[in-house]
Amino acid sequence: MKTRTYNIESRRRQQAALKDSIAAAAAELHAAKGVFATSYVDIAKRAGVSLPTVYKHFSTQHELLQGCTGHVIAKAPLMPVEKIIAAFDLPAAAKLLVSAMEKQHLHFEPWSAWREDRQIPFLTEMVAGIRQARAALVAELLARHGVRGRHRELVAAWESILSFDFWHRLVREHQLPRQAAHRILIQCLLAVVGPMLASPSTPSPRRKP
Repeated sequence: MKTRTYNIESRRRQQAALKDSIAAAAAELHAAKGVFATSYVDIAKRAGVSLPTVYKHFSTQHELLQGCTGHVIAKAPLMPVEKIIAAFDLPAAAKLLVSAMEKQHLHFEPWSAWREDRQIPFLTEMVAGIRQARAALVAELLARHGVRGRHRELVAAWESILSFDFWHRLVREHQLPRQAAHRILIQCLLAVVGPMLASPSTPSPRRKP
């Protein structure tokens, strides 16, 4: 019985590793030429498996995108939320936030630059969730540092400034040095808040869930 159980578990691990390798191959192709230009035949060749094997593990594009995004997200830099929230003042928090977002933008750029989230429902929903999470972090950050006036407007402005599109236009389309883009993003965030920073107040303690 133990031998049989071992064999079953070993087989499961092998299949999981194979599925992950297929997802990794698909992610590489999506980064190189986009989702729409990538076929299952391409993925099979890149992964070194048969076409039926690809379909066995990912029978639909939705399942394939789930696997690909999961693979890419697992390797993404973590957002240091606690460190950002605990920053001494809002300028310090803005610097940490911009630095963290830049690392994430650089990681996701090969896929995000195709702008396919505007055409594929699964990606549309995923990106919307990411934006909501970013807005929630911004809302908590601004509230903790006593910024309450025009709250909805400020959250919307900060979330937009921190978006991939804004960063990408500065760095790739306008070809600004990353250091310059970094500085501009911080300045934009703080400029939106404006006079509210003139009288800094002690950050309020973060509420425990």
